[in-house]
Amino acid sequence: GGGSGGSTGGETQTPEITVGEIKVVADSTGTGSAITDANSVYLGNTLYITFSHSITGGTTVVDKTIPYAVTKNGTYTFTVTGTVNGKSYTKNVSVEVNQFKDVYEYMQTNTKVTYSDGDVWIPEGFKIAKDSASTVQGGVVIEDKDLNQFVWVPVATLADYKRTWYTEYDSFSSYSEALPEDEKTSVERYKGFYIGRYEAGDKESTGTTKATFRTSSSDTSNSVTIKADQVPYNYVTRTQAVSLAEGFATKQGYKAKTKLVSSYAWDTTIAFIEKTVNNYGSSSSQGNYKDKSVTYKDITDESKPEKTKAENSSLLVATGQTTPVCNIYDMGGNVFELTTESNSDTYNPSAKRGGSYDDYFASNPAGYRFHDSGYAHVSVGFRLTLFL
Repeated sequence: GGGSGGSTGGETQTPEITVGEIKVVADSTGTGSAITDANSVYLGNTLYITFSHSITGGTTVVDKTIPYAVTKNGTYTFTVTGTVNGKSYTKNVSVEVNQFKDVYEYMQTNTKVTYSDGDVWIPEGFKIAKDSASTVQGGVVIEDKDLNQFVWVPVATLADYKRTWYTEYDSFSSYSEALPEDEKTSVERYKGFYIGRYEAGDKESTGTTKATFRTSSSDTSNSVTIKADQVPYNYVTRTQAVSLAEGFATKQGYKAKTKLVSSYAWDTTIAFIEKTVNNYGSSSSQGNYKDKSVTYKDITDESKPEKTKAENSSLLVATGQTTPVCNIYDMGGNVFELTTESNSDTYNPSAKRGGSYDDYFASNPAGYRFHDSGYAHVSVGFRLTLFL
């Protein structure tokens, strides 16, 4: 016979692992009330899974650190192992997290967001853009309240934040720049920096329906904008570009610092892009070059039809009209971009990068260095960087 269920003659019950209340909370110590509403927390925040665990007459451990940090919705599995008198018992605990909304908010403080291929720091006052990539290598795009956009460039170690000679013209030794102290500190601390997604645009030259491309007499008191479909902010001297770039953060109310791109930032960005596009620095065919056909939006035309620039014709186009790489536009082509790097030529000390709409991509690719007087010109503009 024997009874069904329960213990019979001399058998002992198998020890049971007990799991207490499973909570998802906002506090990293695991305290505070549980967040129970679905879609109630913005992406960019971190939540923590916590629960208690025990076994009668023994001890328990979990295969992950509790409270366990999570940054996105999903099912998270934990294995609890209990030990009684040297014998082990396990129990799997499955936790469904659905508290995150599918949109990001403007960050209240510098916030670390973890992607599958690395961490990204989102600066205070920014949010992750809707058209951002879902990986760091794809190009994480952030934007401010006016929709100015920057792309994160990861830098594993300070040694990776470096100047590189990409093309044969002049000699590398004729160019020089000391590593700017503020960039060094920020890159070392945050393991990356931001570069403008687009060439700097002129906010006042782009009306709601009609755009006016800048002429030599254009006013440099106009505001900078970093968006698609803007008139490139050309006709600037290097001194003006430095001032406009550094003043941008103040104008926008950033806690972060904005600067004119340095040779360190430019070359490190190209090295980042080259993980996706081989030889981008020495042969970037993705930009608006003389020998490339480009389909573009004519922003001077109120009906905004798409037009095509024929191969072997020169035409300056608005920002963001070409093929992006890692979500960054026109590091090669459209306008030359002034940098803070210098050349030893006293008369032509200003280093500029990346070729222009009047150049050929093979001879003036994204890594190309050229130096001139730093005076204003139709084919010369600039790009911003942002450092936390």
